[in-house]
Amino acid sequence: MAVILGLASSHDASACVFVDGALAAAVSQERVTRVKNDGFRLPHEALEHALAAAAVARRDIDGVATMHSFFPEKFFRRESLAKELEARLIRARRRLRGEAERQLNVNDLLKRAARKGRDIVPYFRRERFLAALGLRPDARVRFYDHHATHAIAAAWYSGFEDCAVLTIDGVGELNIFHTAGTWSGGRLVRIEHSDQLGASPGEYYEAVTEAMGFIPLRHEGKVLGLAAHGEPRRLYAEFSRALRLAPSRRTFDSDFVGRADAYRAREAYLERLVRAHPREEAAAAAQAVFEDALTGLARELLARTGKRRLAVNGGVFANVKLNQRLAALPELERLFVFPAMSDTGNSVGAALFLLQEMEPRQRRAPARLADVYWGSAFDEAACARALAGAGFGFERLGEDALIARAADAIHAGRVVGWFQGRMEFGPRALGNRSMLARPTEAGINRTLNARLARTEFMPFAPSVLAGHADAIFENVARSADCLPFMTITCDVKPQWRARIPAVVHVDGTARPQTVARETNPLYWRLIEAYRERSGIPLFLNTSFNVHEEPIVCFPENAVQALAEDRIDCLALGALWVERRGR
Repeated sequence: MAVILGLASSHDASACVFVDGALAAAVSQERVTRVKNDGFRLPHEALEHALAAAAVARRDIDGVATMHSFFPEKFFRRESLAKELEARLIRARRRLRGEAERQLNVNDLLKRAARKGRDIVPYFRRERFLAALGLRPDARVRFYDHHATHAIAAAWYSGFEDCAVLTIDGVGELNIFHTAGTWSGGRLVRIEHSDQLGASPGEYYEAVTEAMGFIPLRHEGKVLGLAAHGEPRRLYAEFSRALRLAPSRRTFDSDFVGRADAYRAREAYLERLVRAHPREEAAAAAQAVFEDALTGLARELLARTGKRRLAVNGGVFANVKLNQRLAALPELERLFVFPAMSDTGNSVGAALFLLQEMEPRQRRAPARLADVYWGSAFDEAACARALAGAGFGFERLGEDALIARAADAIHAGRVVGWFQGRMEFGPRALGNRSMLARPTEAGINRTLNARLARTEFMPFAPSVLAGHADAIFENVARSADCLPFMTITCDVKPQWRARIPAVVHVDGTARPQTVARETNPLYWRLIEAYRERSGIPLFLNTSFNVHEEPIVCFPENAVQALAEDRIDCLALGALWVERRGR
């Protein structure tokens, strides 16, 4: 059986490894380098961690799958000798000045090659690329379309035999930002795509984010958090000028489509609009317009294909309120959102295509995705070294004692850092790199946000025992494929809102993670132990990181959080440590 390496080198770079047809490891570049949204280069560091987690060596790799995306330009030759010599001279000058390696936007090369009826493969320096990664010269190298990799990852891991597939983001190859298709019998079929300048929902939301003074491609969640504090109807018509469903209901439109400066014109319009009104009102209207356009398009796709299940992927589906609207559509029975919905998940999609090529029997997808604990793990010796290096003493506890100690601390109002097993893949902390607290005090949002240097209006999420979710949240059945991964919000039932205020947003929703005993037995036991003490089958789970930092990867990152008073107690594997005076 083949060993396949998947690489995503665009925004949110990553590496993954498939062994014997199964995903053995996947690691985001930012977790390892500690640089938020680290990308637009080859993810050498993530590759090293993925290989270690999968227990394979570089010589074992039979094939490399990646995207038509951003690559170091030295791996592509120019179309003519004159252009090649010019590029070499520019690279030499940059090296002399100590500048970083320039990234080639393969989009431009794709367009030029397509105009000439060619592919970009002849321009690719395959041998140089494989040598740079330390891989065998006979390893296959394949490029796949950006949105196709989004689509297959969603369809494959949905566990659906038959469904509609929708991908939407800022932009991919050849200006494509949306694709729609079907998945049946292990075969993905694209029906249509959108590439109109000035109509991308992802770029619309990025522009709104930037207009509000936040960082695009990083702080879109802040816009979503603010939206719950405003009234959407007052500015709805104004924001609809920048994004709406096209009359065909199969793509998107705006007042700026057809203009040569469509992107900049829409961006400038949104900036003026946001600055003229309170942020909460602008965020609410922007979110409502966004939801209406995307749910309208999804309804048309479902009606046209006759499908009752929908698998989605792409950066816009990080928007959990949008996903809640999708799950509530009357045409839909089940929704699946691929958990690593940004470009970081495209390494997995690319590897799936190569898997199908190299292992033709691997045409059928596995059962529904159970977990994304695909990252690095660290042994007890590494954890002990990290604590000793920071001057912390610790206790080594058995599993029962560790769970009891942590549950007692959470119930007493302390914040516990929980660092266990293999790191999660994707943007959510799902119980292996988490900070935990009791959900019963609304005031903890303010104090915890202050300790973590996070924005005060951002909500916290709960981890809940799977068997109790239906009693606390609405629409659990339709959301069941999303809930293990925190990719959707649910309305909290009225009788529970006052009991768990720390994890309920101002609009009465929460973004729960359902935890099954068979998926993460240690974490399930911890929630159960807290339930035994409090009568509440959930607690607050937030990602183990300070604002603007990636989620912790190394034991040293977790220990630093303890040293900086971000948390009160730390369970680092079997090692337990508490801050003095806490």
